[in-house]
Amino acid sequence: MNIVICGGGMVGLTLARLLRLRGQEPIVLERMPAGAFVPRGYMLGFQGFPTFEEIGILDEIKAAGWDIAPRADGSQVAICVQVGRILDLLGDGLPVEHEHTVTELVQDPTGRVVGVVAEGPEGSRTIPADLVVACDGTGSPVRQMAGIEATIDPLPEASLTFMSPEPGGVSFAMAYTSDGGHIGTLGWPQGSAGWRSIEKVGAQAALAPGLEAIKKMWIELLPESEKGISGLTSLDQIRYSEPGLLSCKEWWKPGILLIGDSAHFFGPETGVSSGIGLGDAHALAEAVRQFPDDADAACQNFITWRTPVVRPYEAMDPGRQRILTYGQVQPKPEERWPPAA
Repeated sequence: MNIVICGGGMVGLTLARLLRLRGQEPIVLERMPAGAFVPRGYMLGFQGFPTFEEIGILDEIKAAGWDIAPRADGSQVAICVQVGRILDLLGDGLPVEHEHTVTELVQDPTGRVVGVVAEGPEGSRTIPADLVVACDGTGSPVRQMAGIEATIDPLPEASLTFMSPEPGGVSFAMAYTSDGGHIGTLGWPQGSAGWRSIEKVGAQAALAPGLEAIKKMWIELLPESEKGISGLTSLDQIRYSEPGLLSCKEWWKPGILLIGDSAHFFGPETGVSSGIGLGDAHALAEAVRQFPDDADAACQNFITWRTPVVRPYEAMDPGRQRILTYGQVQPKPEERWPPAA
Protein backbone atom coordinates (compact mmCIF):
# COMPACT_ATOMS: atom_id res chain seq x y z
CA MET A 1 0.00 0.00 0.00
CA ASN A 2 1.37 3.43 -0.94
CA ILE A 3 1.01 5.47 2.26
CA VAL A 4 1.96 9.12 2.67
CA ILE A 5 2.24 10.35 6.26
CA CYS A 6 1.82 14.12 6.52
CA GLY A 7 3.67 15.18 9.66
CA GLY A 8 6.89 13.81 11.12
CA GLY A 9 6.16 14.53 14.76
CA MET A 10 5.71 11.90 17.44
CA VAL A 11 2.58 10.27 16.03
CA GLY A 12 3.76 10.38 12.41
CA LEU A 13 7.17 8.88 13.24
CA THR A 14 5.54 6.22 15.41
CA LEU A 15 3.15 5.24 12.63
CA ALA A 16 6.04 5.00 10.16
CA ARG A 17 8.06 2.77 12.50
CA LEU A 18 5.08 0.48 13.11
CA LEU A 19 4.25 0.22 9.40
CA ARG A 20 7.86 -0.65 8.57
CA LEU A 21 7.75 -3.43 11.16
CA ARG A 22 4.78 -4.79 9.19
CA GLY A 23 6.52 -4.69 5.81
CA GLN A 24 5.30 -1.31 4.55
CA GLU A 25 7.50 1.54 3.27
CA PRO A 26 5.56 4.77 3.92
CA ILE A 27 6.71 8.21 2.86
CA VAL A 28 6.95 10.71 5.74
CA LEU A 29 6.73 14.42 4.95
CA GLU A 30 7.73 16.93 7.64
CA ARG A 31 7.77 20.71 7.21
CA MET A 32 10.44 21.38 9.87
CA PRO A 33 14.20 20.83 9.37
CA ALA A 34 15.80 17.65 10.64
CA GLY A 35 16.28 17.71 14.41
CA ALA A 36 13.89 20.63 14.98
CA PHE A 37 10.89 20.31 17.28
CA VAL A 38 8.67 22.47 19.47
CA PRO A 39 10.05 22.37 23.05
CA ARG A 40 7.32 21.49 25.52
CA GLY A 41 6.57 19.68 28.70
CA TYR A 42 5.74 16.08 27.91
CA MET A 43 4.00 13.31 29.80
CA LEU A 44 3.82 9.87 28.19
CA GLY A 45 0.65 8.22 29.47
CA PHE A 46 0.28 4.46 29.89
CA GLN A 47 -1.91 4.37 26.77
CA GLY A 48 1.27 4.75 24.71
CA PHE A 49 3.35 2.12 26.50
CA PRO A 50 2.39 -0.89 24.29
CA THR A 51 3.22 1.08 21.16
CA PHE A 52 6.74 1.98 22.25
CA GLU A 53 7.26 -1.50 23.68
CA GLU A 54 6.60 -3.01 20.25
CA ILE A 55 8.96 -0.54 18.58
CA GLY A 56 11.58 -1.46 21.18
CA ILE A 57 12.25 1.92 22.82
CA LEU A 58 10.07 1.83 25.95
CA ASP A 59 12.90 0.77 28.26
CA GLU A 60 15.12 3.60 27.00
CA ILE A 61 12.31 6.10 27.51
CA LYS A 62 11.74 4.88 31.06
CA ALA A 63 15.46 5.16 31.79
CA ALA A 64 15.55 8.72 30.43
CA GLY A 65 12.52 10.01 32.36
CA TRP A 66 10.84 10.15 35.76
CA ASP A 67 7.93 7.92 36.73
CA ILE A 68 4.56 9.41 37.56
CA ALA A 69 2.62 7.51 40.24
CA PRO A 70 4.99 4.52 40.42
CA ARG A 71 3.61 1.34 41.92
CA ALA A 72 5.21 -1.35 44.05
CA ASP A 73 5.37 -3.73 41.09
CA GLY A 74 7.51 -1.26 39.10
CA SER A 75 4.72 -0.08 36.79
CA GLN A 76 3.70 3.56 36.48
CA VAL A 77 0.76 5.62 35.26
CA ALA A 78 2.95 7.82 33.07
CA ILE A 79 6.52 8.94 32.43
CA CYS A 80 7.70 12.53 32.31
CA VAL A 81 10.53 12.73 29.76
CA GLN A 82 12.25 15.24 27.50
CA VAL A 83 10.23 15.17 24.28
CA GLY A 84 13.34 15.51 22.12
CA ARG A 85 14.68 12.24 23.50
CA ILE A 86 11.63 10.33 22.27
CA LEU A 87 11.77 11.99 18.85
CA ASP A 88 15.45 11.06 18.54
CA LEU A 89 14.70 7.43 19.38
CA LEU A 90 11.79 7.29 16.92
CA GLY A 91 13.70 8.99 14.12
CA ASP A 92 16.87 6.93 14.40
CA GLY A 93 17.36 5.26 11.00
CA LEU A 94 13.91 6.30 9.76
CA PRO A 95 13.82 8.01 6.33
CA VAL A 96 11.92 11.31 6.60
CA GLU A 97 11.64 14.00 3.93
CA HIS A 98 12.20 17.13 5.98
CA GLU A 99 11.33 20.68 4.89
CA HIS A 100 8.46 19.36 2.78
CA THR A 101 5.04 20.98 2.99
CA VAL A 102 1.87 19.48 1.55
CA THR A 103 0.25 22.19 -0.57
CA GLU A 104 -2.54 20.25 -2.26
CA LEU A 105 -4.45 16.97 -2.15
CA VAL A 106 -4.79 15.15 -5.47
CA GLN A 107 -8.28 13.75 -6.12
CA ASP A 108 -9.69 11.48 -8.80
CA PRO A 109 -13.00 12.26 -10.62
CA THR A 110 -14.98 10.61 -7.80
CA GLY A 111 -13.41 12.88 -5.17
CA ARG A 112 -11.20 10.19 -3.68
CA VAL A 113 -7.82 11.42 -2.45
CA VAL A 114 -5.14 9.66 -4.51
CA GLY A 115 -2.02 11.63 -3.60
CA VAL A 116 -0.49 14.89 -2.46
CA VAL A 117 1.46 17.77 -3.94
CA ALA A 118 4.47 18.54 -1.76
CA GLU A 119 6.75 21.56 -1.88
CA GLY A 120 10.34 20.93 -0.83
CA PRO A 121 13.86 22.33 -1.24
CA GLU A 122 14.02 21.00 -4.80
CA GLY A 123 10.60 22.29 -5.82
CA SER A 124 7.14 20.82 -6.11
CA ARG A 125 6.24 17.23 -6.89
CA THR A 126 3.18 14.99 -6.90
CA ILE A 127 3.28 11.84 -4.75
CA PRO A 128 0.67 9.16 -5.50
CA ALA A 129 -0.95 7.46 -2.50
CA ASP A 130 -3.47 4.76 -1.72
CA LEU A 131 -3.81 6.39 1.71
CA VAL A 132 -2.85 9.83 3.01
CA VAL A 133 -2.59 10.02 6.81
CA ALA A 134 -2.82 13.46 8.43
CA CYS A 135 -0.61 13.72 11.54
CA ASP A 136 -0.01 17.46 11.21
CA GLY A 137 -1.43 18.78 14.47
CA THR A 138 -4.51 20.55 15.72
CA GLY A 139 -4.39 23.18 12.97
CA SER A 140 -3.96 20.39 10.35
CA PRO A 141 -3.73 22.05 6.91
CA VAL A 142 -4.24 18.58 5.38
CA ARG A 143 -7.52 18.17 7.27
CA GLN A 144 -8.66 21.53 5.97
CA MET A 145 -7.68 20.65 2.38
CA ALA A 146 -9.72 17.47 2.70
CA GLY A 147 -12.77 19.43 3.83
CA ILE A 148 -13.15 17.39 7.02
CA GLU A 149 -14.85 19.56 9.61
CA ALA A 150 -13.30 20.04 13.04
CA THR A 151 -15.10 21.39 16.09
CA ILE A 152 -13.02 23.51 18.44
CA ASP A 153 -14.60 24.28 21.80
CA PRO A 154 -12.70 27.08 23.53
CA LEU A 155 -11.99 26.51 27.20
CA PRO A 156 -13.41 29.21 29.47
CA GLU A 157 -9.90 30.07 30.69
CA ALA A 158 -6.53 30.94 29.18
CA SER A 159 -3.30 29.11 29.99
CA LEU A 160 0.00 30.43 31.30
CA THR A 161 2.89 27.97 30.84
CA PHE A 162 6.62 27.89 31.48
CA MET A 163 9.58 25.83 30.23
CA SER A 164 12.68 25.70 32.43
CA PRO A 165 16.11 24.10 31.93
CA GLU A 166 16.17 23.31 35.66
CA PRO A 167 14.94 19.81 36.57
CA GLY A 168 11.88 20.00 38.78
CA GLY A 169 11.75 18.51 42.23
CA VAL A 170 8.88 16.20 41.23
CA SER A 171 7.74 14.45 38.06
CA PHE A 172 4.16 15.69 38.47
CA ALA A 173 2.12 17.86 40.79
CA MET A 174 -1.24 19.56 40.28
CA ALA A 175 -3.76 21.48 42.37
CA TYR A 176 -7.13 23.12 41.81
CA THR A 177 -7.86 26.72 42.75
CA SER A 178 -10.99 28.05 44.42
CA ASP A 179 -12.50 29.32 41.18
CA GLY A 180 -12.34 25.96 39.35
CA GLY A 181 -8.97 26.63 37.73
CA HIS A 182 -5.88 24.47 38.02
CA ILE A 183 -2.09 24.75 38.31
CA GLY A 184 0.52 22.10 37.74
CA THR A 185 4.13 21.21 37.03
CA LEU A 186 6.06 18.45 35.25
CA GLY A 187 9.69 17.51 35.83
CA TRP A 188 12.26 15.34 34.06
CA PRO A 189 16.05 14.90 34.34
CA GLN A 190 16.87 17.77 31.97
CA GLY A 191 14.22 20.35 32.82
CA SER A 192 10.69 21.13 33.92
CA ALA A 193 7.48 22.80 32.80
CA GLY A 194 4.35 24.20 34.36
CA TRP A 195 0.88 25.44 33.52
CA ARG A 196 -1.94 27.27 35.18
CA SER A 197 -5.34 28.58 34.14
CA ILE A 198 -5.95 32.32 34.22
CA GLU A 199 -8.50 34.80 32.94
CA LYS A 200 -8.47 35.54 29.21
CA VAL A 201 -6.62 38.85 29.41
CA GLY A 202 -4.17 38.59 26.50
CA ALA A 203 -0.43 37.95 26.53
CA GLN A 204 0.59 41.53 27.31
CA ALA A 205 -1.51 41.77 30.47
CA ALA A 206 -0.64 38.23 31.58
CA LEU A 207 3.11 38.89 31.40
CA ALA A 208 3.01 42.52 32.56
CA PRO A 209 3.68 41.79 36.29
CA GLY A 210 7.12 40.52 35.30
CA LEU A 211 9.22 37.40 35.69
CA GLU A 212 9.89 37.55 39.42
CA ALA A 213 6.21 38.12 40.23
CA ILE A 214 5.23 35.14 38.09
CA LYS A 215 7.80 32.89 39.79
CA LYS A 216 6.67 34.03 43.25
CA MET A 217 3.01 33.37 42.39
CA TRP A 218 3.76 29.86 41.12
CA ILE A 219 5.75 28.88 44.18
CA GLU A 220 3.09 30.18 46.57
CA LEU A 221 0.27 28.32 44.82
CA LEU A 222 2.23 25.15 44.07
CA PRO A 223 5.33 24.77 46.29
CA GLU A 224 6.39 21.64 44.37
CA SER A 225 7.24 23.89 41.39
CA GLU A 226 9.91 25.91 43.24
CA LYS A 227 12.98 23.99 42.10
CA GLY A 228 11.98 23.95 38.45
CA ILE A 229 10.74 27.50 38.18
CA SER A 230 13.93 28.81 39.79
CA GLY A 231 15.64 28.14 36.45
CA LEU A 232 13.62 30.77 34.59
CA THR A 233 15.69 33.78 33.53
CA SER A 234 13.50 35.45 30.90
CA LEU A 235 9.87 36.12 30.06
CA ASP A 236 10.62 34.39 26.75
CA GLN A 237 10.37 31.13 28.71
CA ILE A 238 6.74 31.87 29.60
CA ARG A 239 3.84 31.59 27.16
CA TYR A 240 0.23 32.74 27.19
CA SER A 241 -2.34 30.85 25.13
CA GLU A 242 -6.09 30.32 24.83
CA PRO A 243 -6.46 26.56 24.20
CA GLY A 244 -9.51 24.68 23.00
CA LEU A 245 -10.76 21.11 22.81
CA LEU A 246 -10.75 19.67 19.28
CA SER A 247 -12.91 16.88 17.93
CA CYS A 248 -13.98 15.69 14.50
CA LYS A 249 -17.27 13.97 13.76
CA GLU A 250 -15.54 12.12 10.93
CA TRP A 251 -11.91 10.93 10.85
CA TRP A 252 -11.95 9.42 7.38
CA LYS A 253 -13.02 10.04 3.83
CA PRO A 254 -11.90 7.82 0.95
CA GLY A 255 -8.14 8.09 0.59
CA ILE A 256 -7.42 10.15 3.71
CA LEU A 257 -7.46 9.48 7.46
CA LEU A 258 -6.91 11.77 10.46
CA ILE A 259 -5.12 10.49 13.55
CA GLY A 260 -3.61 12.03 16.68
CA ASP A 261 -3.98 15.77 17.28
CA SER A 262 -5.32 16.25 13.74
CA ALA A 263 -8.43 14.30 14.82
CA HIS A 264 -8.77 15.06 18.54
CA PHE A 265 -7.12 17.18 21.19
CA PHE A 266 -7.87 17.09 24.90
CA GLY A 267 -7.52 19.55 27.77
CA PRO A 268 -4.38 19.61 29.95
CA GLU A 269 -6.15 17.98 32.90
CA THR A 270 -6.89 14.85 30.88
CA GLY A 271 -3.22 14.15 30.16
CA VAL A 272 -4.02 11.66 27.38
CA SER A 273 -3.56 13.48 24.05
CA SER A 274 -0.18 11.92 23.30
CA GLY A 275 -1.08 8.44 24.54
CA ILE A 276 -4.28 8.39 22.50
CA GLY A 277 -2.41 9.56 19.40
CA LEU A 278 0.13 6.77 19.81
CA GLY A 279 -2.73 4.31 20.18
CA ASP A 280 -4.16 5.63 16.92
CA ALA A 281 -0.87 4.91 15.18
CA HIS A 282 -0.74 1.40 16.61
CA ALA A 283 -4.32 0.60 15.57
CA LEU A 284 -3.84 1.94 12.04
CA ALA A 285 -0.63 -0.01 11.51
CA GLU A 286 -2.38 -3.20 12.59
CA ALA A 287 -5.38 -2.45 10.35
CA VAL A 288 -3.06 -2.02 7.38
CA ARG A 289 -1.36 -5.32 8.24
CA GLN A 290 -4.72 -7.07 8.13
CA PHE A 291 -5.85 -5.32 4.92
CA PRO A 292 -2.62 -4.58 3.01
CA ASP A 293 -4.40 -4.26 -0.35
CA ASP A 294 -7.51 -2.35 0.73
CA ALA A 295 -7.05 1.09 2.26
CA ASP A 296 -10.79 1.60 2.77
CA ALA A 297 -11.17 -1.66 4.71
CA ALA A 298 -8.15 -0.75 6.84
CA CYS A 299 -9.63 2.66 7.65
CA GLN A 300 -13.05 1.24 8.43
CA ASN A 301 -11.50 -1.24 10.84
CA PHE A 302 -9.44 1.51 12.41
CA ILE A 303 -12.60 3.52 13.08
CA THR A 304 -14.39 0.46 14.50
CA TRP A 305 -11.52 -0.13 16.94
CA ARG A 306 -10.79 3.46 17.94
CA THR A 307 -14.28 4.93 18.29
CA PRO A 308 -15.07 3.22 21.63
CA VAL A 309 -11.61 4.21 22.90
CA VAL A 310 -11.45 7.87 21.90
CA ARG A 311 -15.05 9.12 22.07
CA PRO A 312 -15.47 8.59 25.85
CA TYR A 313 -12.35 10.66 26.50
CA GLU A 314 -13.78 13.43 24.32
CA ALA A 315 -17.14 13.34 26.10
CA MET A 316 -15.71 13.24 29.63
CA ASP A 317 -12.83 15.68 29.25
CA PRO A 318 -12.58 17.67 32.52
CA GLY A 319 -12.67 20.83 30.43
CA ARG A 320 -16.29 19.94 29.61
CA GLN A 321 -17.31 18.19 32.82
CA ARG A 322 -16.06 20.24 35.78
CA ILE A 323 -18.48 20.55 38.67
CA LEU A 324 -17.20 24.10 39.17
CA THR A 325 -16.48 25.75 35.84
CA TYR A 326 -13.78 28.38 35.70
CA GLY A 327 -15.23 31.90 35.96
CA GLN A 328 -18.37 31.00 37.91
CA VAL A 329 -16.93 32.39 41.15
CA GLN A 330 -14.25 34.95 41.98
CA PRO A 331 -10.86 33.49 42.91
CA LYS A 332 -9.13 34.19 46.18
CA PRO A 333 -6.96 37.33 45.91
CA GLU A 334 -3.74 35.33 46.07
CA GLU A 335 -4.92 33.07 43.23
CA ARG A 336 -5.90 35.83 40.80
CA TRP A 337 -3.64 36.39 37.79
CA PRO A 338 -2.80 38.99 36.81
CA PRO A 339 -3.18 40.45 40.28
CA ALA A 340 -5.97 42.94 40.85
CA ALA A 341 -4.84 46.55 40.42
